[in-house]
Amino acid sequence: MIEYRAFLNTDLPLIVDLWSRLSSVEGLVNSVDDTILEKHIFSKIYFDRLGFCVAIENDRIVGFAHAGFPPNEDLADLDKQSGIIGQLRVEPRDDSAEIGRKLLENATAYCRSEGAETIYAGCLFPHSPFYLGLYGGSRHPGVLDSDDTMMNMFADFGFSVDDQVIIMQRSLDGFKTITDRQQMTVRRSYLINASTYPIENSWWESCTLGTADRERFTVIDKRSKEVGGSVSFWDLRPQSLSNPQPSRGLYGLHIEPDFRRGGLATYLVGESLKHLAASGIAMVEAQTKVSDEASLKLFTKLSFEKVATSTLMTLR
Repeated sequence: MIEYRAFLNTDLPLIVDLWSRLSSVEGLVNSVDDTILEKHIFSKIYFDRLGFCVAIENDRIVGFAHAGFPPNEDLADLDKQSGIIGQLRVEPRDDSAEIGRKLLENATAYCRSEGAETIYAGCLFPHSPFYLGLYGGSRHPGVLDSDDTMMNMFADFGFSVDDQVIIMQRSLDGFKTITDRQQMTVRRSYLINASTYPIENSWWESCTLGTADRERFTVIDKRSKEVGGSVSFWDLRPQSLSNPQPSRGLYGLHIEPDFRRGGLATYLVGESLKHLAASGIAMVEAQTKVSDEASLKLFTKLSFEKVATSTLMTLR
């Protein structure tokens, strides 16, 4: 008989054991231990064991659903008007759909009890309280389209498609920046400031990426000294143990409104990639919503190639 309950500290090795039985799930890091899960899930200051619902049978965990909450607009605290089910995992078996439904019932009930009106399936950075780097690459992009089991469980429960995400990668082997007329003009007017181990921009960045190796690149107007924008990167390797090459995940790309539409984003990202390539980084991954046409155009221009797609789903 299967028992459904909240996570207990003694469950940690059982979660590691279940994870090892899920090694065929594409996009899920296939090797974790107590230390990795403690670091990226259970040690988070906002972790609530009541939101981590487990299905246990004969002293073995056969499935879990983990619910949490995104940050507020200021990235200074949790926003419990929305809930996030970051992972829904059930070992392959004949009754896996039934187990998944029961886990979702418990996880969504937890979110509702805390005040959530909308619940998201999967995460999309910065709305990634847990599992960043453990699933879906650099930004935990909702539910990977190749992850049929989790996708079907959410859909059968009533989650509907909200948007899609394109995961793109760019090899930095032989990388060269764009040198058209617009970029030559931008280069004369701006400079790039590179910062290693930068101070976190927010409480949320500290919670989610504060322990990761990071670089931040800022573009500055030479004449006025105003900051026109910035972009950040984080080291994927400590989390994604299956990826041995030096890799970075791009996040936090922002151009100030007064500096947009002049090729500044292309210059900023291009110079950043040039710097990373020179420091030995082999690949950069970026993710963007399909609806974000400006970002898609930028990454395509810089020769990023699509490697996967994912879906954002919601339950209201």
